[in-house]
Amino acid sequence: MAENPMQCPRCNDALKYMGTKRFHEGTQWGMLGNVAELFENREHFDVYMCPRCGRVEFFVDGVGEEFRPH
Repeated sequence: MAENPMQCPRCNDALKYMGTKRFHEGTQWGMLGNVAELFENREHFDVYMCPRCGRVEFFVDGVGEEFRPH
C-alpha cells in the first residue's frame, strides 16, 4: 500500500492531513453561553488538504479511518 493513498482529484498530489475539526449547527445563544452548547448538533471531521491547489476534503471522524493515513 502506498504511504499516502489519498490523492487530490484535481491535480493528483497527495492530500495532507490537517487534523480533526469540530463543527456545530445552530445559532448564537448570547448570554446562555456554554450551557446552550450542550443542545447543539456537533460533528467531527478529519480534514485533508491539497498543498498544491488548496482543495479540502472532509471525512467523518471514526468511519473508515483504516483507509486514511494520519
